Amino acid sequence: MDRLVTVIGIDPGELRSIRTLVSLLRHPDPNIPEITRQALGYLVDMAGRQADPEPDRIPPRDHQANPAS
Repeated sequence: MDRLVTVIGIDPGELRSIRTLVSLLRHPDPNIPEITRQALGYLVDMAGRQADPEPDRIPPRDHQANPAS
């Protein structure tokens, strides 16, 4: 029995992908959900990097030149 659930921000065209994602996360083989979570984490990281307008402008603190040495 199908039930209609409205979710703000989900385009009807994305539902197939969401269903696939949920089925992978609920897969009985424990490796499949773990790989899916890792892939989602990778996608989130990559999306965050693309959203950053100039990620290389300020170097990370532990890579800055130390003037005292």
